[in-house]
Amino acid sequence: MRAMMFAVLVLAACAQPAGPVVAQPPAQSPVAQQIRADLQRLDRELHAQGVVVAAIGETADLGGGLTVRPLAVIEDSRCPNNVQCIWAGRLRLRAHVSGEEVELTLGEALSTSRGSVMLAVVSPGPWAEWPTAELGAKPAYRFGFTRN
Repeated sequence: MRAMMFAVLVLAACAQPAGPVVAQPPAQSPVAQQIRADLQRLDRELHAQGVVVAAIGETADLGGGLTVRPLAVIEDSRCPNNVQCIWAGRLRLRAHVSGEEVELTLGEALSTSRGSVMLAVVSPGPWAEWPTAELGAKPAYRFGFTRN
């Protein structure tokens, strides 16, 4: 019996990898994986042709004298991606559009004397939870504007 136990231990020792054991990064939670995928999708949308990006305090120049400078998020009641909601919610943004203070709503065009502008994309998307330990701090808003 002892000989058999010894043989099992010897075989188990032989099965161990030679050299140092490399620590594997911890697997990300499903929510963190979904958020990363959503951030990548939104980044592609922000870099799409015809989209001009600005953060709070920056100016997006859409050409022809049409500029947008986001000032503050008034409301972000968008339904979180990982929650089931009755109402989709909305994002409202206070901004200077060609020098005039206005309110923009995600997905709605605003006509001005210099042309029509739309807040077309906002990153990050809405999430009910943000796994800071896995993803770090939630990134600052970035807004994508299009000229209509």
